[in-house]
Amino acid sequence: MSSRIIRADERIVKSNVRSIAFDTDQSTAAAHENQIRNAERQGFERGFREGEHIGRQSGEQMIETTAKRYELAVAELTAAHGEICRAMETRTVELALEIARKVIQREVSTDPDLVCALAMVALRRVQSHQTITLRVNHHDFSRIQDAVASVNGSVSVVEDAGLERGDFLIDTANTHLDGRLQSQVDTLGRAILAE
Repeated sequence: MSSRIIRADERIVKSNVRSIAFDTDQSTAAAHENQIRNAERQGFERGFREGEHIGRQSGEQMIETTAKRYELAVAELTAAHGEICRAMETRTVELALEIARKVIQREVSTDPDLVCALAMVALRRVQSHQTITLRVNHHDFSRIQDAVASVNGSVSVVEDAGLERGDFLIDTANTHLDGRLQSQVDTLGRAILAE
């Protein structure tokens, strides 16, 4: 009986040794498994932080690039708007001047005394000059010649086929006055556009 007990005890001892060895292997494996899990978790967290940092940098760079493109587009639109406004202003002035020229021409053709009045005002500016020549259109010639002769007989009135009705030119030894309607309208236009 005693041999059986010893044997049984040996089995128990062997079993306990195997159990301790297995427990040691299990605890070592569990420790290694915990280390692996910790390393995985740390690696994941580090990768997540790095990815988040890279993503933030990429997003900031994308926003900065988009903002620069937006600013450039706004600047281009502002410049285009300014050019359009200037072109519209110029065109509006040109149109207004053309309308004014047509209205003045109409007035001159319906009121021949208006040309006489304009020519007389211009002649007053050069009345101190000698040898004054007033050139006019053939339609206005007789009326202006009579008006000028009644005021200053020394002024020479000459027909000029190159002038339109209502136009006149005054030449003296010292100066030249351009009384053509188109020239006066053009001068007015340049003055308006220069402002």
